[in-house]
Amino acid sequence: MKAKKTKSRSLGGKPGSIRWLMGHELRLFWRRGRISARSGVIVVVLLLGLWSLASYFIFMRIGPLIPPPPFDDGPAHGLVLTAISIMVAFMGSVMMSGAILGSVEAIYTRNDLDLLLSTPISAWRILAVRSAAIAIGAMPLYAGLLGPPLLWMALFSSPLWLSAIVFIVTLAFIATGLALLIVTALFRLIGPKRTRILAQIFSAVAGAAVFLTFQYFNVTSRNAGNMTPEETAALIQTWNIDPNIWWLFPARAFTGDILSILFWIVATALIFPLGVFVFSRGFVSDAAAALAMGQKKRVADARVAAVRGGVMSSIIRKELRLLTRDPLLLSQIGLQLLYFLPIGFVLLRPDGDFLLTPAAFAPALTLLAGALAGSLIWVTVSAEDAPDLIASAPVSMRASDRAKLFSAIAPVLALMALPIIALAVRDPRVAAWTTGGVVVNALSAALIGVWRRTQGSRKDFVRRRQSGSLMSSLGKAFVGLGITATTAAGAYGYPWLALIPAIIAVAMLGALYRPTPQFAAAS
Repeated sequence: MKAKKTKSRSLGGKPGSIRWLMGHELRLFWRRGRISARSGVIVVVLLLGLWSLASYFIFMRIGPLIPPPPFDDGPAHGLVLTAISIMVAFMGSVMMSGAILGSVEAIYTRNDLDLLLSTPISAWRILAVRSAAIAIGAMPLYAGLLGPPLLWMALFSSPLWLSAIVFIVTLAFIATGLALLIVTALFRLIGPKRTRILAQIFSAVAGAAVFLTFQYFNVTSRNAGNMTPEETAALIQTWNIDPNIWWLFPARAFTGDILSILFWIVATALIFPLGVFVFSRGFVSDAAAALAMGQKKRVADARVAAVRGGVMSSIIRKELRLLTRDPLLLSQIGLQLLYFLPIGFVLLRPDGDFLLTPAAFAPALTLLAGALAGSLIWVTVSAEDAPDLIASAPVSMRASDRAKLFSAIAPVLALMALPIIALAVRDPRVAAWTTGGVVVNALSAALIGVWRRTQGSRKDFVRRRQSGSLMSSLGKAFVGLGITATTAAGAYGYPWLALIPAIIAVAMLGALYRPTPQFAAAS
């Protein structure tokens, strides 16, 4: 029977043109997803259509009540612009975080330096298109969430709200230009090896900066939650924010101030090309240095001869040693703790003046334990450097998996011990529920990682969620959320209500079970 030929779609535009290169970058962007490009477009159009319809009915009623921009008259307008500035700062920080990761990927993981140098295309054009693709990749989330409401606000309130859409597009390019400058500066100052680690940390800090700032004020402002509406209104009046002050310039551009949006576009036209120019000047040498980073002479380690103990202790020692030897991977796992720092600050505050009830920390710690255990089990099981060697060893796979499970769970439990002890001092009953939730969620996440393992590499840790089936990912999410909801219900004093999410979590965990293959007989 004659095999059916599959037709490959060619990229649009003349080969080597900007359109042709951008089509290639966007195709690579689609390939990172779990579904095909056609299915992805259908899903995006469907979700965007539903959100547009829902936002239409919302803004059809409230749109005429929204005052039209620009907001340049009095302290009340200054307060509105301040709120918009906070939103803009959050979007910009997240966009710059993603752009930093994209810039690091362009240097370290694309591995196309030889192809780049051998093509009869200007390196400047290629890098400009690649940088623009990074900026475009940062826009869909905010354009999809804010685009339909802004369109309806332009229809029902004022056409000046359309300037916000232009602002979001240009904000992505400004964030990308700044990210390119930051990565280039780090490479010059600290070298290729440390840049890759520090850029990951800087990216996470940049993305969480606004969130952590608000959490800082929530933790330190002990009496803010006890203020009456009258006291809050009086406090706002004392601020007396001038809407024309310089630091509200981005908010004025967002809200349709013609002069501000023109200056913002000019700033974009300066910052993004500058970032691309600085980044492209040293890209060849930077990429070559990154490729040569791992080409070092192997040195025999005297500790190899000191390996002792049985299967369990040897594998645990090996996994923990590999983890401590990889500072990049360690930093990526540790960055998950960044968003939970405010929880630790509140729990360990000596005066005991809680802004939240103790039960509120039970689901947060449970969710964090599952996330950390899932990351560590992926590293130890799916990112195993020598899976064939492990499979051919005279050891049962169950024994190896038990050791890997312990290696993934033990650091999580050790990390959770301090906040649980601090919580036990405040409320022993909540601490008991939290301990159970942490242990069960960490164990469940680790078991799912063993049952649904997918072969990968440690360098693909950031993209690990793109591997595996969609149903497995949804199952993991339902199990984690079910255990978290069970812990929350029990901590808040509703143990019978906790049975419902517990049953759902157990059912999903059973559905995800897959027997471990036995490649070798037990020794």
